[in-house]
Amino acid sequence: MAPALICALLAWPLAAWSGGVAALDFQVPAQGLASSLRDIADRHQLQIVFSARDVAGLAAPALQGRYTVEEALTRLLAGSDLGYAFNGRDTVVIRGRELPSFRERRATGMPPPAAAAPPMLDEIMVTAERRRESLQKIPIALTAFKPRDLEYFQVANVMHLAGIVPSVSVVPFAGSKAAPNLFIRGMGGTDTQTTKDNAAGIYLDGVPVGRGTGLAADIADLERVEVLRGPQGTLYGRNTTAGAINFINHQPGPDFFFEQRLSGGNLGFLGTQTRLNVPLGADVFTRFAYVRSIRDGWVRNMNTALPDQVDFNREDKEAARLAIRLLAGDSLTVDYSLDGSSLRYGNTFYQVIEGASAHAGRQERTSAGKGLWPSEARTSGENLTLNLNLKGGATLKFITARRTLDSTVNQNYIDSFVQRATPNQSQISQELQLIGDVPDKGISYVAGLFYFRERSNEWVDSRFSEALVETWYVESSSESRAVFGQATWLPPILEKRLRLTLGGRQTFDERGAVKRFIRNDFEPSVTGAVVTSRKSFRRFNPALTVDYAFSDEASAYLRLVTGYRAGGFNTRSTLAGFTQGFGPESVRAHELGFKSELLDRRLRLNLAAFSNHYNNLQVDQVRVPAFFTDTLNAARAKVDGIEAELVARWSDTLSAELFYSRLRGRYLSYLDGGVDLSQVKKMSNTPTHQGRIGLQYELGRHALGRTILGLDYRWQGSFYSGPNEYTFVRGYGLWNGRLQLIDRPLSRGRVRVAAWGRNLTDRAYILAANNLGLISAQFGEPRTLGLDVIYDY
Repeated sequence: MAPALICALLAWPLAAWSGGVAALDFQVPAQGLASSLRDIADRHQLQIVFSARDVAGLAAPALQGRYTVEEALTRLLAGSDLGYAFNGRDTVVIRGRELPSFRERRATGMPPPAAAAPPMLDEIMVTAERRRESLQKIPIALTAFKPRDLEYFQVANVMHLAGIVPSVSVVPFAGSKAAPNLFIRGMGGTDTQTTKDNAAGIYLDGVPVGRGTGLAADIADLERVEVLRGPQGTLYGRNTTAGAINFINHQPGPDFFFEQRLSGGNLGFLGTQTRLNVPLGADVFTRFAYVRSIRDGWVRNMNTALPDQVDFNREDKEAARLAIRLLAGDSLTVDYSLDGSSLRYGNTFYQVIEGASAHAGRQERTSAGKGLWPSEARTSGENLTLNLNLKGGATLKFITARRTLDSTVNQNYIDSFVQRATPNQSQISQELQLIGDVPDKGISYVAGLFYFRERSNEWVDSRFSEALVETWYVESSSESRAVFGQATWLPPILEKRLRLTLGGRQTFDERGAVKRFIRNDFEPSVTGAVVTSRKSFRRFNPALTVDYAFSDEASAYLRLVTGYRAGGFNTRSTLAGFTQGFGPESVRAHELGFKSELLDRRLRLNLAAFSNHYNNLQVDQVRVPAFFTDTLNAARAKVDGIEAELVARWSDTLSAELFYSRLRGRYLSYLDGGVDLSQVKKMSNTPTHQGRIGLQYELGRHALGRTILGLDYRWQGSFYSGPNEYTFVRGYGLWNGRLQLIDRPLSRGRVRVAAWGRNLTDRAYILAANNLGLISAQFGEPRTLGLDVIYDY
């Protein structure tokens, strides 16, 4: 195919379109032809292949009503020099009129094209900058996963992103397996609290998720995950100094769809997932999803004397989502959804790794004299999204949502002490976006208003013995308001290959908290004390991006961006430290990137080099007694790095993926009590090297379908899981594999079967280390094996 940007729009094939089907419902607004083709591909499960050069500047009429696919394409292409032809049962190729249409071929008895389209990579469409665009056209270091990617990597929550995204590290929080310690490019948080924000923003269908607890619970109906690396202060706002992760669910569509997955494996693993899409009419569609899984703990709790005991690392997950879409006329789309999830679990096990009581290798059982009781995290949400197409092609989008968290956390720290906590939270958020273009001026824009409010409380009881107890209770609230905007200009120079993007966001934050020291046997004088504190912050974050397209296949960009993380209070702090609280941190980032699709779009190579400079960095410092910590704006830090992502489709049967990242993080200053600790403190979860290489090979095509073997190796260099020397963790590498039979046709629908394994060599490796009186560590999972059977119709 001639050198050009080829857009392949892929959704799961559900029917043999080339044979002709009954009329379907189309609700496509008047817009650019490329956008209309993408909408049809997404909504009706087609792959449409076309050249962006061929459709550039072409407009398509509105398509409202019931048509066959052939009729819909004929109407869209009328008046242009383009035609279409089916290539196989679910692929449509858009080309010049020299290619006969399907209708012409059928009328003349002409056979289909002899040569199939050459193997090429699918185009990935994302909404990282609030509008639907190709991943390769967005000047951001961005990794995205489509439905089949999510299935292959078994991604259903934040924890599952570990090892598959450059410069991303994810391990369970020491106090709760339900809360991830998420780091992007060396920035994140090692402590999850209700009064302290993470450096990486988490978004579910455009809604910010305020607290980390519960993020290890599954999401029932994921369609796509987008991981944006680097500060995202303009469009995403506060608490994205490290980056942002978008979890996007499937929306209801006009076609009936049913999918059922059954899974089983070692460690007592059993799982099920049901997805159902039912149109209730021409304008109302519904979608329901349910997922449930259980797995035994892999560290046995041998305590039989205490009641209601649970094994360490046991999991019982459940999630459901109901969504409704209403097409209210030609211009308004209403989406409403309810979701809920629960995670019942035995908490993370800390194994002593130094001293006389150290256990050699990965420990598989423990006496747990102080016991381990079950923990639970329950989240729920409600989302209403309105999309209004305005005259002139602009879109007005409004998102209003509420979310709640209720949790109970029980943890046993090497039998030295046990802790029980109940972090709870509720939030509401609203965002108004105006998205549009001024074609004659070469301008596209996004502007909006944002509001967020949350209420939370947290009770924690820590017991070394009945005579040595520390108990406290914190209530807190926070509120955030912002106005933001971003505009991209395509100046009429350099053959319109240059784009300039300027953005800014003004944020206003308030946070207040009350801490009650209920009992403190370490410092009896503070027992009964009540402290109240309130803080407010404001920050303007500008951003500038320059990107240049060398050709339709290759471009480079330079980003100069800023970010901001709100201040707050450390719930574990001393009386004085809690009263004082801590202020916001800020970041200035410089990033140079290169994106390309080469060899007739069989090879995708994306590169990024960056330097992030942090001021007033929020760091935790241990106090006396050691049970207390303060969060200080004590540090200046710098993180430099490079990232490379490569995807190759060498042939119809062989494809490869590879990523590599290298990080160098260091404190430039780390002041505590007037003493500079920058030479002895370590930057957490910043491995020097990280990478993955994966291969997928099609072993054969036969009457039963296609058999594909996938194998990958993931490695991570040595790092520190905390700021101190004793948190050093050695690097490790893991082998994973998946053998799958896909596209097995049945009389109705299709079936897929996959056998999979993680950590195939059963390597014992450490995720994080800590000092709990003795040097202790969280170990990673042992070898896990399983089988998935998936039917869809």
